[in-house]
Amino acid sequence: MKIGLIGVGTIGGFLAEKIEADPSLELCFVLDTDPEKVKGFPKETVINSIDKMPSVDLVVEAASQQAVGQYAEAVLSKTDFLILSVGALAEQVLEDKIAGLCREHGTKLFVPSGAIAGIDMLKAMQSELKSVGIVSRKNPKGFGRDDSKLTVLFEGSAREACKKFPANINIAATISLNGIGFDKTSVKIISDSKCAGNRHFLHLVHSFGEMQLDVRALPSKNPKTSSTAAYSAFDLIKKIQGGVNIY
Repeated sequence: MKIGLIGVGTIGGFLAEKIEADPSLELCFVLDTDPEKVKGFPKETVINSIDKMPSVDLVVEAASQQAVGQYAEAVLSKTDFLILSVGALAEQVLEDKIAGLCREHGTKLFVPSGAIAGIDMLKAMQSELKSVGIVSRKNPKGFGRDDSKLTVLFEGSAREACKKFPANINIAATISLNGIGFDKTSVKIISDSKCAGNRHFLHLVHSFGEMQLDVRALPSKNPKTSSTAAYSAFDLIKKIQGGVNIY
């Protein structure tokens, strides 16, 4: 399977290594706005504009919410798109645009489960959900802060959380897309100096009961992201390659 990669920071770099180590996958291009990040890649695979994108089976975004909006049309008009900056879809206009592009061109948008488990249950209970809430805790460094005490940074809807914390709360977007939506999903974001990594507590109530899930993960080299997000993305790439319809 031929793959293109947008963004080769911490997660993108991990994915590039995994792709290049897999003989059944081919990394056909990399694109990053920072020239320093692409220095280690063969010159023939580095592009500086999405217009120079070669033919591939899948493009993976590991850059930013802005990148999703910037490249969605160019990518989806030609091939499938896997995005990690899921919070970009909190912008209703962009979500609608992407849905339209997929219908028009027969392409697909893929979203990995990322740093949270239980997405299968969330999706299965979608029509019966009464409430969905998530509490995310990270070390202050993950927010670029130096809080010495536990500090609540945000309480509100997932839509607002994704806009105010674009680099920290993609998990809320994934939950919203598979549950009751951005406006009905409640989010609490906490800066906790005692938190070594990233901790996410999911609580959902449905017609048949409820589910509570407490996920604790070590951060990646970038404290804003979780290591599990990178593994989740590569797992999804392999499922797409195999034609498995369980995402």
